[in-house]
Amino acid sequence: MATNKTSQGGGVIIISIIVAALLTLVPLPDSVRMFRPEFVALALIYWTMAAPHHIGISFAWSVGLLMDVMLGGALGLLAFAYALIVYLVLQFHLQIRQYPMWQQALSVFSLVLLLQLLFVIVESHTAGWSFWLPAISSMLIWPVIYSVLRSVRRTFHVR
Repeated sequence: MATNKTSQGGGVIIISIIVAALLTLVPLPDSVRMFRPEFVALALIYWTMAAPHHIGISFAWSVGLLMDVMLGGALGLLAFAYALIVYLVLQFHLQIRQYPMWQQALSVFSLVLLLQLLFVIVESHTAGWSFWLPAISSMLIWPVIYSVLRSVRRTFHVR
């Protein structure tokens, strides 16, 4: 009897999104809070690139609404931002997957910067130097996130 080594992967993807959400909720001192990477956005970007048939705009929207409620932000802001990011990655996932890691990191920087820009526009924040920090930290941590999630994908045979 042959065993099926491939997994649908939905559970693994959801668990990784939950872990990313928990990393977002971990309290940090005020002095380093502005450096926090956008963990949920990074997980969505990875899974959209690696398994685009599992991640869709409606999934990203749902995750964003949940994060809006959990973080107490403007309802729908993260939902729209995550849906937009996933839409863009879905459009270019074949190209982004072929990029070397440094170009992928620059793509991540651009996507997270777009998320930050939406916050500035909708919530009327001022765009000081701290505006750039989540995008920079997300770009710098991208190789680690990519490696960890790729290892998880291969371990659990997510296709």
